[in-house]
Amino acid sequence: MTRTLFLPTLAVLALAGADAGAADTNARDFFAAPDGTTLGIVYVPVVRADGYRAGGGKVPDTDLRVNALVYRHVWFTDACGTLCTPQFVVPVSDTHVRTPGAAAEQRQRGVGDPMVGATLFFLNDPATRTFSGLNVMVGVPIGAYDRNAPDASAGQNRWQTHAMLNLTRGIGTRWVFEGTLEAQVYGDNKAYFGQTLAQRPLYRLQAFASYDLTPSTYAALRVYHGRGGELKLGGAALSGTRQRYTQAGLELHSWIDRSNQVLAMLGRDVAADNHFQTSQFLLRYVHVY
Repeated sequence: MTRTLFLPTLAVLALAGADAGAADTNARDFFAAPDGTTLGIVYVPVVRADGYRAGGGKVPDTDLRVNALVYRHVWFTDACGTLCTPQFVVPVSDTHVRTPGAAAEQRQRGVGDPMVGATLFFLNDPATRTFSGLNVMVGVPIGAYDRNAPDASAGQNRWQTHAMLNLTRGIGTRWVFEGTLEAQVYGDNKAYFGQTLAQRPLYRLQAFASYDLTPSTYAALRVYHGRGGELKLGGAALSGTRQRYTQAGLELHSWIDRSNQVLAMLGRDVAADNHFQTSQFLLRYVHVY
């Protein structure tokens, strides 16, 4: 049976993210740190959607609930000839989803696909808060996967690569503006209800404007726009699977001391087509070693 489906991208919900992992970034994520700095980062994302949007309307009997915990570890080093940040991400998720055309809700929990990669910096000027870098993360398909409930599985049973090119620029003494172009490229899932699922690349723009409220606290406006990701099942194109969505959100970041930072984020998809229209909440804790 041909079905319209949802595929979790939980490497981040951090991503996610609900394209969570997607490799979602937060404001000032591309700020550099000195050689030898290490970050341990814990994300607690929550995603809710009371419906899948397609053709300008809500598809009946569809919903999504995701609760996740994600750990990210980042090393800053000059070993690449310029500053770079080898890193890995490990997600754990509990997902409930009813996709369009599904007879029942799917629910799965488990450890998702880890992601490994690095950011290579091209610009690194802390004095003017000007940075630019290319981040590439590869998802390794070893996470928990149930071929009978693939839309809710923590793992995706396919290789994936997320590439992000960022430019960050400080304006004046308090403002920072950022733009990131992202491409998500997917391998095939050869065990999707007994068939092979293929997906075209998904492209996204992530933009931030952040402002220093105090020397230790800043607020940020975030806007994401994504499109693409058409699907094929068993070699046949699935109509109505080209995603298009726009998300807006607010973030508040605060340094507790020189080694610890907390973040709270609220977001909402203000437009969605062939995509769950989601609301997102994120807590993040960063420890600097």
